[in-house]
Amino acid sequence: MKFTSLLPACLLLLWTLPDTEADDMIKVTSSGDWITLNCNKKSDDASFKVNGVEKKNPLTIRYKDESSGLYTCSLKDENNKFEEYEIYLKLQTCENCIELNLPTIVGLTIGDAVATILLGLAVYLIASQAGPVISHKKSSERPLPNEMRNRASNDPYQRLRFNSGARKDTYDVINHNR
Repeated sequence: MKFTSLLPACLLLLWTLPDTEADDMIKVTSSGDWITLNCNKKSDDASFKVNGVEKKNPLTIRYKDESSGLYTCSLKDENNKFEEYEIYLKLQTCENCIELNLPTIVGLTIGDAVATILLGLAVYLIASQAGPVISHKKSSERPLPNEMRNRASNDPYQRLRFNSGARKDTYDVINHNR
C-alpha cells in the first residue's frame, strides 16, 4: 500500500531533474578568488553571453556577489546552427567574516568554562564570609532592656500591668470564655 505512490513520485523526480546535457557542456572550475567557465566542446566558435554581452571561451570570473547571474554558452554545430546551454551561478562571499576552526572553538569553550568556574568561586567565597555584624558604636557598656529600647514615646499600645495590682486573668480572654 505504501508503494502505490512511489512510481509517480519517481517519474515526477525524473521529469524535474535539470538538463544533464548542459552540465556536460559547461565545465566550472574554481581556484582561489576566480571561477572559470569553459564550454567543453573544442570549438573556436564557442562564446559566453553575460547580460547580453558576448565574451570569449573560456570565461574567467572574479568571485564576487556581483558576478552572480545567468551565463549562456553558445556554439555552432556541424550544420552552422547555434546551440545554447545555460548555467546560473549564485556566488556569495563573506567579507569581514571570522573563520571558526577547531582550535578556536575549543579555546572559546575552555575559556568560557574557566571564566564560569572562577566567577562561581568568587561568589562562593564572598557569600561564605557573612558573619555576625559587630557595631562599633556603643554609647554605654551597659545594654538597655528590650522594652525600653523598642518603645517609642507615643506608642498607641498600653503595656500590660501585672505588677501594679491587676490580676493576670484580667487579660486572659481564653479563660473568660469557658
